[in-house]
Amino acid sequence: MTKNEFLAILESHLAVLPPEELAELMEDYEAHFAFALASGKSEEEVVTELGNPAELAKEALGDRYVAPNPVYWYYNGEPEQAPGSAETAGAPRKRGVWASTGIYISLFFIHIISVPLLFAFWTLGASIVIGGAAGIMSPVLVGLDYVLSDSFTMAKLYASVSMIGIGILLIIASKHLLRAMTVTTINYWRWTFRLAKGNQAK
Repeated sequence: MTKNEFLAILESHLAVLPPEELAELMEDYEAHFAFALASGKSEEEVVTELGNPAELAKEALGDRYVAPNPVYWYYNGEPEQAPGSAETAGAPRKRGVWASTGIYISLFFIHIISVPLLFAFWTLGASIVIGGAAGIMSPVLVGLDYVLSDSFTMAKLYASVSMIGIGILLIIASKHLLRAMTVTTINYWRWTFRLAKGNQAK
C-alpha cells in the first residue's frame, strides 16, 4: 500500500469527524510520512509500521465509532441506527489526562534530541554564510594587509581570487541550506503544536 492509498482509506473512515478535526489528523499523518521518508524509509515501510488505516481510524474515533450497518437487498424499511450514535457522532472527544501527560513527556524527550540538532544545523548554515562572505571579501583583506604591512605577493592575490569563487559557492549552498532549515523548523514546530493540542474540543 502506498502513502496516498493509506491516507485515502484513513480519511474515508474518519469522514464523520468535523472538518477542522479531520484536517488536523490528516496533517499529523502527512507530517509523520514526511519525517519518515526524510529518514530514508520507503512508503511501504511507513505503512507497515502504522498498521491498518481502518483500525487507526477506529481508535481515533473512540466512542464516536459506529460499525457500518449490513446491507439487506430486499429490506424495504429504514436502516436501524446504532444506539447512541446520534449523540456520540458529533461529540468531540477530549483527550484524557494520562494521554496528555504521556504526550507531553514524549515531546520533552523528542525536544531533547531535535532542538540541539536544529540548533547545530542553523549554526552550520551561519558558519557557511560567514565563510562565504569572508571568501568574497578576501581581496579587501589582501589590500588592507598591503596598506598596513606594505607587503604584497602574487600568491596572496591568486589566493584571494580563488577565495572569491569558493565564497560564491558557499553563499549559494548556504541559501539552499537555510531555506530547507526554515521549512523544516516551521513544520517541526507546527507538528509539535498540533500534537500537543490534540483532539480537544474547540
